[in-house]
Amino acid sequence: MEGMSVRTSELLYRSKEIAKSLRRDSLQAAKRTILGWGVVPPPLRVQIDITDGCNFCCPTCSKWHTPASPRELCLTEWTTILERIAALPLLGEIAVTGGEPLMRADLLPFVAQAKRHGLRVVLISNGWFLDRVKLDALEAAGVDRVTVSLNSLQPQLHDQTRGKPGSHARILQCISAWQAVPRVMELCLATLVMQSNCGELTSLARFAREQGLTGIIFQVLAPPEAHYAFAVHDRMPQTQRAWIARNPLWVTDLSELRVQVHDLLQMQGQGCHIHNAPSQLRNFPAYYGRPEDIVKLPCLGTLSRLYVDPFGDARLCYGFPAIGNVLHDDPRRLWKGTAARQIRTSSRKCDRLCRMLNNNQ
Repeated sequence: MEGMSVRTSELLYRSKEIAKSLRRDSLQAAKRTILGWGVVPPPLRVQIDITDGCNFCCPTCSKWHTPASPRELCLTEWTTILERIAALPLLGEIAVTGGEPLMRADLLPFVAQAKRHGLRVVLISNGWFLDRVKLDALEAAGVDRVTVSLNSLQPQLHDQTRGKPGSHARILQCISAWQAVPRVMELCLATLVMQSNCGELTSLARFAREQGLTGIIFQVLAPPEAHYAFAVHDRMPQTQRAWIARNPLWVTDLSELRVQVHDLLQMQGQGCHIHNAPSQLRNFPAYYGRPEDIVKLPCLGTLSRLYVDPFGDARLCYGFPAIGNVLHDDPRRLWKGTAARQIRTSSRKCDRLCRMLNNNQ
């Protein structure tokens, strides 16, 4: 009877995961319809880039070229922003990222403030600081999910793509520390798809499942300038398409990538917790094979997420200037304001490839 109960629980869990993946595709279809109608619903998620500071030197990012600015907001200012954000209708979740958010000494009280407003909190981290003590503290503060980067099961390869020797070992230690005690707080992996790791995407998904993690999400490669320091630029710097030919991380083995994506979709259809929308996974080979065709896809990033940078500036998209500052302006007004409307119109003609990033899905 006990074995039957375990199998029943596993079947129920797989059924839920299959329903989630189908719901992700349905959500993308709904967003495309809404875009065509010109309707703007309230933001469902707010992403807070709490700091530009980071202790990694990832070749896929440019933030680390500039130290964090002393002008970044203090906890008192963030408290005001969280109060204003919490007033957004339908908002249920904030994602806290950077840089590396754990570089902020006041991260735990920041999370506690967010929880007082009833917000679900997702923390996106490089994993370096996530030992048993820190995981316990984050869970006590109320973090609902931690997402950490793992680009390869091969230590040297992962460390090279993260620009930090020893980072692979730290991720494994983080996973062990998370597993050490029963937890409510979830742990998820994030993997950047590159030429060097495109043959082990399914292995990474199986690893996440075997370790009992909450799942894995895959992200396509973008120019390093897509992840820029807000203290230096007011919007994403424009890059030439030539960066693709110069970048050794760009996926060129499309046949292997197609096999991996096919298998990932099969795993997802069997209930493996892969958090990408199936339609996004299907577009991975097209993105790397004919990136010029990706601009035909509608950019959905301005419809459902609001971004707040380390200085309180609010954005609909990292490729456009801020639409105001949440420390001084009501985010509900900013979301529907003139600047926001202009950006939503301009984004329809934008030819940047970042429309394939997860925050635009």
